[in-house]
Amino acid sequence: MESGSFFARRQSMRALAHRDFRLLLLGTTIVGFVMPIQFLTQVFWVQAQYPSRSVLYVGLIAASRGSALLFFSLVGGAIADRFERRRVLLFCESTALALNVVIAALMLTEPFGEATVAALLVLTFLAAGNMAIDQPTRSASTPAIVGMSDLANGIGLQMMAVQLTTPLSLPLVGLLNAMFEPGQVYAGSLVAWLAILPLISALRFRSLGGARRSEGMLGNIRSGLAYTRRDPAISGIILLILILQVVGMPGPATLGPIWMTEVLGLSKSQFGLMAMTWGLGAATASVFFARNHRLTRSGRSFSTMVLLFATGTIVFGHSRLVPLTAVVNFGLGFALVGTMVSASTMVQFLVSDEMRGRVLGLFPLAMGLAMLDAAPVSALGQLFGLEAVLPALAWTTLGLCLLVVARQPLLRAPAQRLQRVPVLEAGELP
Repeated sequence: MESGSFFARRQSMRALAHRDFRLLLLGTTIVGFVMPIQFLTQVFWVQAQYPSRSVLYVGLIAASRGSALLFFSLVGGAIADRFERRRVLLFCESTALALNVVIAALMLTEPFGEATVAALLVLTFLAAGNMAIDQPTRSASTPAIVGMSDLANGIGLQMMAVQLTTPLSLPLVGLLNAMFEPGQVYAGSLVAWLAILPLISALRFRSLGGARRSEGMLGNIRSGLAYTRRDPAISGIILLILILQVVGMPGPATLGPIWMTEVLGLSKSQFGLMAMTWGLGAATASVFFARNHRLTRSGRSFSTMVLLFATGTIVFGHSRLVPLTAVVNFGLGFALVGTMVSASTMVQFLVSDEMRGRVLGLFPLAMGLAMLDAAPVSALGQLFGLEAVLPALAWTTLGLCLLVVARQPLLRAPAQRLQRVPVLEAGELP
């Protein structure tokens, strides 16, 4: 840590005292700003080029992203544990630029006619798979950069950066696509890598994963899954994240827009305002946990956020009052971010460094399952009605979460139980 640093003297910003963390955080912020622009611009391109099949093609794009996260997350975690993590990050960002250049060219020229969509799906799958390697590698690198003493603060600041940049990028993507063609907007987004690649190249930390290469990639993956299963605290945390993503999120997230417009009777503009309450809750939680990062090492805090989210989905599914739904939506955004920050921090403190990437790779796996879960949940909503499906999902979420929390004492423990001997200090190579 830099002696006498401005950030070192401020508890809520201590991780920023580390040079490499500032570089990594700035790169993460830029990526978090660009990703929504690229995804929504692809949607606008599909709507403009293929209006009669836009719903189908947009759904296929989302499915390609989800299936890539599902397929590559375990591989990505193993890669993060097999190789020097700084080099993996540089490779991933270089690959991201190359893939996005080809995607932009396809959108601008449409060389294969309507079959261009098929090529776009393949490239989108590869880009999402590359992201599934980048994410666990980035997370697994953080302890080596900031040390365990500032790890919780670093995770909170990373989450805050993502939550604060997304609301800024959403209005911009609409403005840019109103001024330019979608292909031009997508191509323009590649300028971000003029900053991202130099930032990653300037990193100096060393963090070599401890996976046994003699096992092979599949052997490394099996070892990581077996390690997670053997540790009841880590497996409990991962299981709760899976429950929230696969069972809890589809109600307010996947079916939420239809619920608000058809059941609550909101107009599109009113829905936009309602959606903002989720974002405000998420941003508030990011700032709160960055300032109070000790809470993120507490099993009690984690369990409270999990149960707050589950309870919120129940109120959301039964509410017909717009003001109440707005308050609950704010709480859902707050609770979800609190859950993810606490889960990431607790796992980082509990996991051994040689398994760090493989365990953290299970987080994008949960995201991939949630994306693929959208189709069957939507089908159930169409078959049985939203008024029946949303409450059923919500009560199931709460029941499953209570069962997991009750069976794992560490998930109800104060932060002191999670203060294991630090695995790494900043800059150390295992």
